[in-house]
Amino acid sequence: IIRGAIVVVILLAGTGIFQWHNYQQKIEYRKEALLYFKEEDYSKTISYLEEALKRKSVFAREIDLDMTCYLAESHYQLKEYDKAEKIYNKLINNDSKNAQYYMLKGECVAKSGDAQGAVKVYEQGWNHTQDTDFLEKICEIYVEKQNYDKALKYVQKGIEQGGETKADFTYGKIVIYEKAEAYDKAYEAAKKYVELYPDDEAGKKEYTFLSTRI
Repeated sequence: IIRGAIVVVILLAGTGIFQWHNYQQKIEYRKEALLYFKEEDYSKTISYLEEALKRKSVFAREIDLDMTCYLAESHYQLKEYDKAEKIYNKLINNDSKNAQYYMLKGECVAKSGDAQGAVKVYEQGWNHTQDTDFLEKICEIYVEKQNYDKALKYVQKGIEQGGETKADFTYGKIVIYEKAEAYDKAYEAAKKYVELYPDDEAGKKEYTFLSTRI
Protein backbone atom coordinates (compact mmCIF):
# COMPACT_ATOMS: atom_id res chain seq x y z
CA ILE A 1 0.00 0.00 0.00
CA ILE A 2 2.80 2.39 0.94
CA ARG A 3 4.64 1.68 -2.29
CA GLY A 4 1.41 2.23 -4.26
CA ALA A 5 0.84 5.52 -2.49
CA ILE A 6 4.40 6.60 -3.27
CA VAL A 7 3.90 5.78 -6.95
CA VAL A 8 0.67 7.80 -7.03
CA VAL A 9 2.38 10.78 -5.38
CA ILE A 10 5.25 10.60 -7.87
CA LEU A 11 2.82 10.42 -10.80
CA LEU A 12 0.78 13.36 -9.49
CA ALA A 13 3.93 15.40 -8.91
CA GLY A 14 5.17 14.61 -12.40
CA THR A 15 1.84 15.56 -13.93
CA GLY A 16 1.79 18.81 -11.95
CA ILE A 17 5.29 19.71 -13.11
CA PHE A 18 4.37 18.92 -16.72
CA GLN A 19 1.20 21.04 -16.47
CA TRP A 20 3.09 23.94 -14.93
CA HIS A 21 5.81 23.72 -17.60
CA ASN A 22 3.16 23.94 -20.32
CA TYR A 23 1.61 26.91 -18.56
CA GLN A 24 4.93 28.75 -18.49
CA GLN A 25 5.40 28.05 -22.19
CA LYS A 26 1.96 29.45 -22.88
CA ILE A 27 2.86 32.65 -21.07
CA GLU A 28 5.99 33.09 -23.17
CA TYR A 29 4.22 32.43 -26.46
CA ARG A 30 1.42 34.80 -25.46
CA LYS A 31 3.92 37.58 -24.71
CA GLU A 32 5.42 37.20 -28.18
CA ALA A 33 1.97 37.07 -29.77
CA LEU A 34 0.84 40.29 -28.12
CA LEU A 35 3.99 42.09 -29.20
CA TYR A 36 3.25 41.18 -32.81
CA PHE A 37 -0.41 42.08 -32.32
CA LYS A 38 0.58 45.61 -31.24
CA GLU A 39 2.78 45.84 -34.33
CA GLU A 40 -0.23 44.70 -36.42
CA ASP A 41 1.69 41.69 -37.68
CA TYR A 42 -1.33 39.43 -37.41
CA SER A 43 0.14 36.44 -39.23
CA LYS A 44 2.91 36.09 -36.65
CA THR A 45 0.40 36.76 -33.89
CA ILE A 46 -1.66 33.81 -35.09
CA SER A 47 1.41 31.58 -35.31
CA TYR A 48 2.42 32.24 -31.71
CA LEU A 49 -1.13 32.00 -30.37
CA GLU A 50 -1.65 28.65 -32.05
CA GLU A 51 1.57 27.34 -30.53
CA ALA A 52 0.47 28.57 -27.13
CA LEU A 53 -2.96 26.97 -27.40
CA LYS A 54 -1.39 23.61 -28.29
CA ARG A 55 0.14 23.47 -24.80
CA LYS A 56 -2.49 21.99 -22.52
CA SER A 57 -2.59 23.04 -18.90
CA VAL A 58 -5.28 22.94 -16.22
CA PHE A 59 -3.92 26.25 -14.92
CA ALA A 60 -4.65 28.10 -18.15
CA ARG A 61 -8.41 28.30 -18.65
CA GLU A 62 -8.65 32.09 -18.45
CA ILE A 63 -5.51 32.71 -20.45
CA ASP A 64 -6.65 30.25 -23.12
CA LEU A 65 -9.92 32.15 -23.45
CA ASP A 66 -8.03 35.43 -23.74
CA MET A 67 -5.75 34.04 -26.44
CA THR A 68 -8.66 32.54 -28.35
CA CYS A 69 -10.27 35.99 -28.51
CA TYR A 70 -7.01 37.49 -29.81
CA LEU A 71 -6.80 34.67 -32.35
CA ALA A 72 -10.26 35.46 -33.70
CA GLU A 73 -9.49 39.18 -33.85
CA SER A 74 -6.24 38.52 -35.71
CA HIS A 75 -8.06 36.50 -38.38
CA TYR A 76 -10.64 39.30 -38.60
CA GLN A 77 -7.91 41.90 -39.17
CA LEU A 78 -6.50 39.74 -41.96
CA LYS A 79 -10.02 39.63 -43.47
CA GLU A 80 -10.13 35.88 -42.88
CA TYR A 81 -13.73 36.23 -41.78
CA ASP A 82 -14.65 32.56 -42.15
CA LYS A 83 -11.85 31.51 -39.79
CA ALA A 84 -12.77 34.19 -37.26
CA GLU A 85 -16.43 33.17 -37.47
CA LYS A 86 -15.60 29.54 -36.65
CA ILE A 87 -13.72 30.62 -33.55
CA TYR A 88 -16.62 32.79 -32.40
CA ASN A 89 -18.93 29.81 -32.91
CA LYS A 90 -16.83 27.82 -30.45
CA LEU A 91 -16.80 30.71 -27.99
CA ILE A 92 -20.59 31.04 -28.24
CA ASN A 93 -21.02 27.31 -27.67
CA ASN A 94 -19.03 27.66 -24.45
CA ASP A 95 -20.78 30.86 -23.32
CA SER A 96 -24.10 31.52 -25.03
CA LYS A 97 -24.84 34.57 -22.85
CA ASN A 98 -21.82 36.60 -23.92
CA ALA A 99 -23.15 39.41 -26.14
CA GLN A 100 -19.70 40.36 -27.41
CA TYR A 101 -19.20 37.01 -29.16
CA TYR A 102 -22.44 37.38 -31.14
CA MET A 103 -21.60 40.97 -31.99
CA LEU A 104 -18.16 40.08 -33.31
CA LYS A 105 -19.43 37.04 -35.17
CA GLY A 106 -22.11 39.21 -36.76
CA GLU A 107 -19.45 41.67 -37.93
CA CYS A 108 -17.52 38.80 -39.54
CA VAL A 109 -20.61 37.61 -41.39
CA ALA A 110 -21.50 41.15 -42.47
CA LYS A 111 -17.94 41.82 -43.70
CA SER A 112 -18.07 38.64 -45.78
CA GLY A 113 -21.03 40.18 -47.64
CA ASP A 114 -23.87 38.22 -46.07
CA ALA A 115 -26.09 40.93 -44.59
CA GLN A 116 -29.01 38.56 -44.00
CA GLY A 117 -26.72 36.09 -42.30
CA ALA A 118 -25.53 38.89 -40.01
CA VAL A 119 -29.15 39.66 -39.14
CA LYS A 120 -29.62 36.03 -38.08
CA VAL A 121 -26.56 36.21 -35.84
CA TYR A 122 -27.76 39.45 -34.25
CA GLU A 123 -31.20 37.90 -33.73
CA GLN A 124 -29.54 35.00 -31.91
CA GLY A 125 -27.62 37.49 -29.80
CA TRP A 126 -30.83 39.34 -28.97
CA ASN A 127 -32.69 36.14 -28.07
CA HIS A 128 -29.92 34.94 -25.76
CA THR A 129 -28.97 38.23 -24.10
CA GLN A 130 -31.79 40.76 -24.60
CA ASP A 131 -29.08 43.33 -25.38
CA THR A 132 -30.70 46.11 -27.43
CA ASP A 133 -27.42 46.77 -29.28
CA PHE A 134 -28.40 43.82 -31.48
CA LEU A 135 -31.70 45.47 -32.41
CA GLU A 136 -29.80 48.60 -33.36
CA LYS A 137 -27.44 46.60 -35.59
CA ILE A 138 -30.37 44.90 -37.32
CA CYS A 139 -32.06 48.27 -37.87
CA GLU A 140 -28.89 49.64 -39.45
CA ILE A 141 -28.74 46.74 -41.90
CA TYR A 142 -32.38 47.08 -42.96
CA VAL A 143 -32.14 50.87 -43.28
CA GLU A 144 -29.07 50.47 -45.49
CA LYS A 145 -31.04 48.00 -47.63
CA GLN A 146 -33.97 50.47 -47.62
CA ASN A 147 -36.21 47.85 -46.07
CA TYR A 148 -37.87 50.35 -43.76
CA ASP A 149 -40.77 48.14 -42.71
CA LYS A 150 -38.43 45.57 -41.18
CA ALA A 151 -36.28 48.30 -39.65
CA LEU A 152 -39.37 49.69 -37.95
CA LYS A 153 -40.25 46.25 -36.64
CA TYR A 154 -36.97 46.05 -34.73
CA VAL A 155 -37.17 49.68 -33.62
CA GLN A 156 -40.52 48.84 -32.08
CA LYS A 157 -38.93 45.92 -30.21
CA GLY A 158 -36.38 48.33 -28.81
CA ILE A 159 -39.11 50.72 -27.69
CA GLU A 160 -41.06 47.91 -26.04
CA GLN A 161 -37.93 46.71 -24.25
CA GLY A 162 -37.83 50.06 -22.42
CA GLY A 163 -34.87 51.02 -20.30
CA GLU A 164 -32.20 53.58 -21.08
CA THR A 165 -32.26 52.96 -24.83
CA LYS A 166 -36.00 53.57 -25.25
CA ALA A 167 -35.44 57.23 -26.15
CA ASP A 168 -32.89 56.32 -28.83
CA PHE A 169 -35.25 53.85 -30.48
CA THR A 170 -38.16 56.27 -30.24
CA TYR A 171 -36.05 58.91 -31.99
CA GLY A 172 -34.87 56.30 -34.50
CA LYS A 173 -38.47 55.72 -35.49
CA ILE A 174 -38.68 59.36 -36.64
CA VAL A 175 -35.50 59.02 -38.69
CA ILE A 176 -36.67 55.84 -40.42
CA TYR A 177 -40.01 57.37 -41.38
CA GLU A 178 -38.12 60.36 -42.78
CA LYS A 179 -35.83 58.15 -44.85
CA ALA A 180 -38.93 56.37 -46.15
CA GLU A 181 -40.37 59.82 -47.00
CA ALA A 182 -43.41 59.01 -44.88
CA TYR A 183 -43.45 62.53 -43.47
CA ASP A 184 -46.92 62.35 -41.94
CA LYS A 185 -45.89 59.32 -39.87
CA ALA A 186 -42.55 60.92 -39.07
CA TYR A 187 -44.42 64.00 -37.81
CA GLU A 188 -46.67 61.91 -35.57
CA ALA A 189 -43.65 60.02 -34.24
CA ALA A 190 -41.84 63.32 -33.56
CA LYS A 191 -44.90 64.70 -31.80
CA LYS A 192 -45.01 61.68 -29.51
CA TYR A 193 -41.26 61.91 -28.91
CA VAL A 194 -41.50 65.56 -27.82
CA GLU A 195 -44.34 64.66 -25.46
CA LEU A 196 -42.21 61.93 -23.89
CA TYR A 197 -38.92 63.87 -23.90
CA PRO A 198 -39.79 67.60 -23.84
CA ASP A 199 -36.25 68.68 -22.95
CA ASP A 200 -34.60 67.01 -25.93
CA GLU A 201 -33.48 69.75 -28.33
CA ALA A 202 -32.90 67.39 -31.27
CA GLY A 203 -36.43 66.08 -30.91
CA LYS A 204 -37.90 69.57 -30.86
CA LYS A 205 -35.96 70.52 -33.99
CA GLU A 206 -37.23 67.43 -35.80
CA TYR A 207 -40.78 68.20 -34.73
CA THR A 208 -40.50 71.79 -36.00
CA PHE A 209 -38.92 70.67 -39.28
CA LEU A 210 -41.50 67.98 -39.94
CA SER A 211 -44.36 70.36 -39.25
CA THR A 212 -43.31 72.10 -42.48
CA ARG A 213 -43.42 68.88 -44.51
CA ILE A 214 -47.03 67.87 -43.96
